[in-house]
Amino acid sequence: MKKLFSIFAIILTAIIFTTSAFAAPRDEAEPGEAYNIIYYEEFNYDNTQGNDAVLKLLGWSALSKSAKTAVTDPTAKLSIVNGKLYVNNNISGGKDSYFMILNDDQMTSPWMGDYTVQFDVTLTSSGDNARYIALLTDYDESTKGYYHSFHLRINGSANNQARINSNWTTFDAPGKYYAADQDDTDGTSTIAKKLLGKDFDGSPLLKNVSLTVRVVNEKMDIGPRVYIRNNSAGGDFVLVSRAGGVEESDITSGAYRQTGGKAITLKAGGTINGFVDNIVVYLGNGEPVWEEIKMPETTAEPETTTVPETVAPETASAPETEPMPESEGCTSTVSASAIVLIAVGAAFVMRKRR
Repeated sequence: MKKLFSIFAIILTAIIFTTSAFAAPRDEAEPGEAYNIIYYEEFNYDNTQGNDAVLKLLGWSALSKSAKTAVTDPTAKLSIVNGKLYVNNNISGGKDSYFMILNDDQMTSPWMGDYTVQFDVTLTSSGDNARYIALLTDYDESTKGYYHSFHLRINGSANNQARINSNWTTFDAPGKYYAADQDDTDGTSTIAKKLLGKDFDGSPLLKNVSLTVRVVNEKMDIGPRVYIRNNSAGGDFVLVSRAGGVEESDITSGAYRQTGGKAITLKAGGTINGFVDNIVVYLGNGEPVWEEIKMPETTAEPETTTVPETVAPETASAPETEPMPESEGCTSTVSASAIVLIAVGAAFVMRKRR
């Protein structure tokens, strides 16, 4: 009886070992467990032209004054060109255009804590040098405008602001991290100077420069911190804006976010053309934890796509993006059947020895 029990014990141990060796790898966990990525879009689709086709493909929606969801009706034309989103709004009569990426319901949970929005952008032409493409946070559907915006202009200056009922409030203050700085002679540096090493002169210094913009939204702060990386020069992230001018004792938890909304929206700021790529929204205020995630499917491949015929964007250098690491799953090469056979063989030997 003891011999039989020993055989069963060895086989049971082998089965338990086999189960642990072949358990589902961490990257197959349900969203919310091993994930910190809320949303990711790399626009890796066939070339697609036209707002209706592109928005359906991405699961986004156009916002408009007519529907009382935006300040203006959209004029920008969207297309996917060579794995990037192309925004074409440098046209006669081009107005601010808004496209919702994530709505209030999708952002409710992340909004309760710290989260970060990051994207690649290359501005290729503009009707004037103050135009931009931005991702808005805390967006509330309205014809008056309720949202937060870091709008990086093609001339190398920016604004880190809240828009509430058509009025603007600036988060940062004149000094080292003032986004709107346009003077490189006063001991501070403009964004153009920080990223390119060139003095701001009002010209389109950022034209055809591949950039990554990171907007960090912290619940206990009074406004977003913003970092930018010059991909064309292979640089690192540089802090270009942070809240200032308010005493720490005056900070109310999350007060700066009270626009009434939580959504994330793409905005083409007037007459501007450019490429957008690698939009990522993730929890926390540092680097996205790429190695801990397997991106959930957020969009489906289109049934039919067409190559743009009328879009002729300026040549823009491709952003240098870090490749996704390979999944770190189980690497054991021992099969379950082999382990069980070894266990049975061992038990048989023990029985012979007895």
